[in-house]
Amino acid sequence: MKRAKMVLAVLALAVMTVMSYSACALAAGAQGKGYVIGFTDNYNGNTLHQQQERYFQEIADQMKKDGIISEYHMVVANQDVATQVSQIQNFIMMGCDAIIIDPTSTSGLDGAIKEAYDAGVKVMIFNDGPVSSPYCYQLNVDCVANFGYLTEWCAKKLGYKGNVIVVRGIAGTGYDALSYKGITDVIAKYPDMKIVGEVYGEWTSTVAQAKISAILPSLPKVDLVCGESGDAYGAAMAFESAGLPIPLIYGGNRGEFLNWWMKENKKNGYETISGVATPWFSAAALFLTIDLLDGVKIPQYMYYPMDLITQENLSKFEGISDTEVATSVYDLQWVRNTLETQDEKANKPEMVKDK
Repeated sequence: MKRAKMVLAVLALAVMTVMSYSACALAAGAQGKGYVIGFTDNYNGNTLHQQQERYFQEIADQMKKDGIISEYHMVVANQDVATQVSQIQNFIMMGCDAIIIDPTSTSGLDGAIKEAYDAGVKVMIFNDGPVSSPYCYQLNVDCVANFGYLTEWCAKKLGYKGNVIVVRGIAGTGYDALSYKGITDVIAKYPDMKIVGEVYGEWTSTVAQAKISAILPSLPKVDLVCGESGDAYGAAMAFESAGLPIPLIYGGNRGEFLNWWMKENKKNGYETISGVATPWFSAAALFLTIDLLDGVKIPQYMYYPMDLITQENLSKFEGISDTEVATSVYDLQWVRNTLETQDEKANKPEMVKDK
């Protein structure tokens, strides 16, 4: 893929810290004043979504102080497409200048997004996309490349053979569909690798643990668990609770898994890899939206990079809280240099309809 090199760059990571932005740094990037922003999250049942909401709120609060926005509204759709459609329609009626959406569906929001477009409201999709509507801007994650990379690393470590459990995310989202493709495309290349079980873990360790525990008694020996982030620790606990050898599991940068990995490595040499497009993308989506409202020309389709943690840099995260996601944090200039310079034609997802 043309963008794989950018998406899979190994970044210098930082455990989440409270960010502060000076008024002048923010104001320098915003020409307009008093925007009203609506934000609807797919759901907030895992640490990544909770953290992305905190990042969004922190930046939005500072923008309110600086007069860049006059108000913002945050709601959660709780994985329900109809609820999110209603939230988008409410934001339009409330007079929002822009709506930022972590989508519940690939195509189920298309009508509401078109309503916003027709009303002159800018729409920014991020994280759980892409969506098929051409009437919005999208900050997506290259799930095919990212999860293909993680799966390929594990396949090589196992000598390209073994039984695999695939832990999916939330059905109906573009993120899940493309992550699954990235995982299964790699496994399909190797005749001695076989998927012996699939569950939906909802990107959450407790759900993943329960779902994996339910199928383990019926499975042969498992050598690898491939997830879509947020499920790795739950997978490890499912095997531990069952008294079974813990297979190779790649992580999604959650503190609980990183802490478990560090402990296991010291105890028995357990080695793996971890990667995810981290929750600062909510702040990036807000910065992009403000630039868009200010008349800055930005790409319609952009990709947010994956933070990669290896055995070599794992020790940097000693002391991370179980409830945090290891995250690189950036600023407005990084957004402009890294995201706003991308090639929108190369980044356009195949599932997006033409106008």
